[in-house]
Amino acid sequence: MKKYFLYVLSIMYLTILPSVVMGENMLIDNFSKKPKNKWQFFTDQVMGGVSEGNANIISDGNENYVRLEGSVSTANNGGFIQIRADISAAKKDTKGIIIKAKGNGENYYIHLRTGSTVLPWQYYQMSFPTSKNWSEIKLPFVDFERSSSWISKKVTGDKIRTIGIVAYGKNHKAKLDVSYLSFY
Repeated sequence: MKKYFLYVLSIMYLTILPSVVMGENMLIDNFSKKPKNKWQFFTDQVMGGVSEGNANIISDGNENYVRLEGSVSTANNGGFIQIRADISAAKKDTKGIIIKAKGNGENYYIHLRTGSTVLPWQYYQMSFPTSKNWSEIKLPFVDFERSSSWISKKVTGDKIRTIGIVAYGKNHKAKLDVSYLSFY
């Protein structure tokens, strides 16, 4: 019996250890009832815009998710609603972000900020499409575009300080649900 126990324990060890060493996905947030990150909602009204909206944590029994919803307007040089959270930096060799989302068919954005993105208009961004069905989307860091030539050309996981989920850039009704984000 003792040999069998050691055999099972060895198999479990050899099965679990590679996933720990290989660096499985690192959860950013899954919007549980007590989200581990403090997400802040804000709009372009902080700079005189007129976009309106809200963000709420929703539980449908099987899954928790955040819903970003509102009216994005480019009037008064505006054009965004977003939620943003401070996060712990990932490892330098992290390749990107995975997001599980659904929406109203619009494209939405992930905005990343680092220690060197000090001005409000400095960030790295990448868009992603949505549909009415949940889908998991990989967003590699190499595909993120910088908003300013005054910041580094590329972003790496170890430099990221905040992440934003953003409805941006054109007049539209926003409705985006996100059930989790993780680094990969």
